[in-house]
Amino acid sequence: MAHAVLICSGARVPAARLLDHPLLDRLSIITEHGHTARYPDGVAVETVGSVHDVDEVLAAAWRIAGRHPLDGVLAPYEVGLPAAGYVRTVLGLPGPDFTTATLFTNKHAMKQRLAAAGLPLMPFAGAHSDAQVRARAAEFGWPVVVKPAYGGGSKDVAVVADAAELDAWLAGGGSPRPRNPTAVVERRADILVEYHCDGVVHDGAVRSVVTSRYLEPVLGRIGQGDPYGSYQLPSDHPEHRAVAELHAAAVAALGLRSGVTHLEVFGTPDGLRVSEVACRPGGGAIPAAIHLRSGVDLVDACVRTSLGLPPFPDGTPAPARTDARYVGHCGLALRPGTITELSTEAELAALPGVLDVVLHQRVGDRIAGHIYSASAAGFVHVGADTEEEVRERLATVRAAYRIRTRPDGTGSEGTGPDGTGPDGTGPESTRPEGPGAESAAQDSTAPDGTAPDTTDPRPPTPDHAASAAPARPVAEAVAS
Repeated sequence: MAHAVLICSGARVPAARLLDHPLLDRLSIITEHGHTARYPDGVAVETVGSVHDVDEVLAAAWRIAGRHPLDGVLAPYEVGLPAAGYVRTVLGLPGPDFTTATLFTNKHAMKQRLAAAGLPLMPFAGAHSDAQVRARAAEFGWPVVVKPAYGGGSKDVAVVADAAELDAWLAGGGSPRPRNPTAVVERRADILVEYHCDGVVHDGAVRSVVTSRYLEPVLGRIGQGDPYGSYQLPSDHPEHRAVAELHAAAVAALGLRSGVTHLEVFGTPDGLRVSEVACRPGGGAIPAAIHLRSGVDLVDACVRTSLGLPPFPDGTPAPARTDARYVGHCGLALRPGTITELSTEAELAALPGVLDVVLHQRVGDRIAGHIYSASAAGFVHVGADTEEEVRERLATVRAAYRIRTRPDGTGSEGTGPDGTGPDGTGPESTRPEGPGAESAAQDSTAPDGTAPDTTDPRPPTPDHAASAAPARPVAEAVAS
């Protein structure tokens, strides 16, 4: 049995399976001021002003280690990865060290290392001021993609078509600033298809790799309708083999020895292009979908490798829970406001090929905060024999799902099946309310500004939203 410290932003509530993991007889928490009440009695909590301040987090870890020796650091969410690497390096603990964690979280450093190793990327450049951002964009030509070097969940990521749109992006929060001093500018890819590839690495070797194909590219769908969905490709699928080779090359280039990975790859007219890679489990229902089809438990592998253990307790993953050749999942659309109508689990479970349904919301819940590419009221998993069939079944789920919301403060109810108003526009997102709302709002502008990169099949409370009592919190997740 072991003692680990979990690094978690104040706006996150870790999944119960992390707080109660069987390998841990003692778990301590480092979170931000004002959020100790989120944790059960008996869990030791140290607070810091910001988990982005690696020296402050290290001091908290020292206090914890002084009471009980530490065996590992858990950082299954994007926001805690750099500080976790710093603590591991200074205290000599297993898991990705500070250099490795930086390469997997700082998109500029990441892309530089991947490009030097010969991996295919879109042309990119780093910028450390508004003037440099404008200059790099002009060099590439419009449109370009702009993003903070640290970030997740497509937060502050935008495709800008001209100088005016770029100025709006800079003014709206994209501008390089002390806590996130580098922006990345890159030529926009003509994305024909987008993949995510989720792996488990141990002793420098890839021990498990699963390639999935998104139903549509994620960028550009933020708050625009259905959240992301994807389906896993069989190991003999030619697209799987090509993406898996890029995954192995990226792992080697960034120097990961042991851990869990999540890679994003674009298919373009000129071939595959690597987008980004993270050393954490994928977001939303990705871990649950992979566990369902292959038996690989990404959350458990993340904990085990963080403790210096092999990723699989018996040397291999547990048996899969389905023999379907294709397994896909999709998020269920979420809308701001108070939910007045929502599909039931029974209704969704009765649809063709449905293997599992998980709803995180219910009628009466109040949804507030930023809606990301993977913000979802829940997830549905389907199985199929062919690629065409899995896409058809996921489309059927999306078509059958219904949600209606009442925009806050208007007294009127959305009339569309997606909760939009008569003109097809949805109500504006509202500032988070309730306990911890101020910190949540602050966290949305932090260096990695992550939408939750949920690592549990049942996503916990999100980073950037809170519901008013007695409603349950909005469940947000992200796949990058």
